[in-house]
Amino acid sequence: MTANTLCKEERLRGERVISNLFENGHQFFLSPYKVFWTKTSETSPFPVRFAVSVPKRRHKRAVKRNLIKRRTREVFRTNKQILNTAVASEQVHLLVVYASYRLLSYSDLEKSMKQILQRISEFRVSSFEFRVPNS
Repeated sequence: MTANTLCKEERLRGERVISNLFENGHQFFLSPYKVFWTKTSETSPFPVRFAVSVPKRRHKRAVKRNLIKRRTREVFRTNKQILNTAVASEQVHLLVVYASYRLLSYSDLEKSMKQILQRISEFRVSSFEFRVPNS
């Protein structure tokens, strides 16, 4: 069983990495999050690197933005094994942007995050592992 931690190496950071994610990554919306993710060729002991963003335009108070980020990181930390088991030896970068104007409860965020992780694991498996090479 893997530890439910979210250490520094598991966090997605760096301007080059994040801009590459926006330019070349996949994206979808699942309320209250807009999700950007991509498969990378990086090698890391952690299969998934994660970042969260809460726009100042939607939530003016830093206290509220920080609360949303803390809740989102906690929800990801406790449920990341859904995606870790599907990814196995590959590397996935994941960025979620909180897009709602309302402050949602922890249980609503958890339900949404589970759906996001499940969708990425299903898409990743169907798109990358079973791709038939062109002959």
